Amino acid sequence: MRRLAIPLLAVLLAALALPPAASGISHPTVRDVGPMVGFRRWESSYTIAVADVNGDDWPDVLIGHHGSRPAELFMNQPLDGRSIGFEPVHRFVDTIHDRPDRHGCIWGDPNLDGLLDLVCAKGAQQGTAKKWNELWIQGPAGTWTDEAHRWGIEDVWGRGRHPDWIDLNGDRYPDLFIGNDEPRSDGHTTPNRTYVNVSGTHFRQVNLGITKQDGSSCVQTVDVNGDGRDDLLLCGDKRTILYVRHGDRFVDEDARYGVPPEPTVNGAEITDVSGDGIDDLVLVSLDDLTVRLGEANGSFGPPVARMPMGHGHGLAIGDVDGNGTPDIYAVDGCVDRVNRPDVLLLNEGNGRSWTRLPLPALAPGELAGCGDTAAMVDFDRDGAKDIVVLNGGGNDQPLDLNGPDQLLTLGDWQPLR
Repeated sequence: MRRLAIPLLAVLLAALALPPAASGISHPTVRDVGPMVGFRRWESSYTIAVADVNGDDWPDVLIGHHGSRPAELFMNQPLDGRSIGFEPVHRFVDTIHDRPDRHGCIWGDPNLDGLLDLVCAKGAQQGTAKKWNELWIQGPAGTWTDEAHRWGIEDVWGRGRHPDWIDLNGDRYPDLFIGNDEPRSDGHTTPNRTYVNVSGTHFRQVNLGITKQDGSSCVQTVDVNGDGRDDLLLCGDKRTILYVRHGDRFVDEDARYGVPPEPTVNGAEITDVSGDGIDDLVLVSLDDLTVRLGEANGSFGPPVARMPMGHGHGLAIGDVDGNGTPDIYAVDGCVDRVNRPDVLLLNEGNGRSWTRLPLPALAPGELAGCGDTAAMVDFDRDGAKDIVVLNGGGNDQPLDLNGPDQLLTLGDWQPLR
């Protein structure tokens, strides 16, 4: 294929790019209520895990800090039918090992006792040491014990990054994927792992075609072809990979589904942003945010929207303005140690047209850190998603530039006066 001349290519990219919200047009106001709900204002960061941990129908938030800082569970505090903010009720501290390098965490119930447990992947000093993943089993309610060794998921040589629950065998017990960074510098291998849950008692490692050194900057379990079996979207170190279940194996189906061979993707999600019932693909790479709509044959088409990024680092999708359509929040990180502004796009209903909203400035004297990751949560249950944003560096960024843990909202929530 003949290459496009540079001027023509620039014109095409400019046509796909989305301008900021035009001045003089009324748009919803985005507020950072993080200081009012009790979030930290100067922290390292790595992961966010949202769940109703205590079963009171109000979403709670786990914030995992990078390095030696513990992960903290911020419990939502309802009073008379409204949230009055969050209370840090528990700190997850590894007292068994000397490797506190906690990375991605997920809530789940692998023993099906009705209490949520926590899986966290841990790093290995850039592949120079052993490490031990964590499985914090809850019981009795509000107390957690690390039972990763008994459950068989410590993965001592894996450079742990991002776990996710996945159904591998069709039974009612949740199975587990653990994504690892690669390579190691000492000759040990660090492949991604899949574990079958054995009747809620322990995990057994299996190789179903994903146990490879692909890396793991992000992961999503998704049924991409609607056959009732889980598939896996993986942000690999060299490219984004869509693993589709075929029989007892997972097969790389990038070519079939039109997943672009872009390297350095740090955020990816397959979801329907156009409202036509067909899944679409949203990617955040180091250089840009792109939206690709799904086509009738199930593949993803060329980008219909694009935003440049300086150091694209995270992605969260949810209905931020409460109008029934999913919106996009893309986290931008640091360029030359200067934090870049994040991108919040409101969906105009078809996945093709988006409006960029201005984001609130930091308080005077507050340090920006480096944009890291984001997650959606309707913390006040007003029907619209709010956005937890961490700005403490995370993966492959300066680790000495801590920043605020934000909670962005378009709603009218206020603390009790």
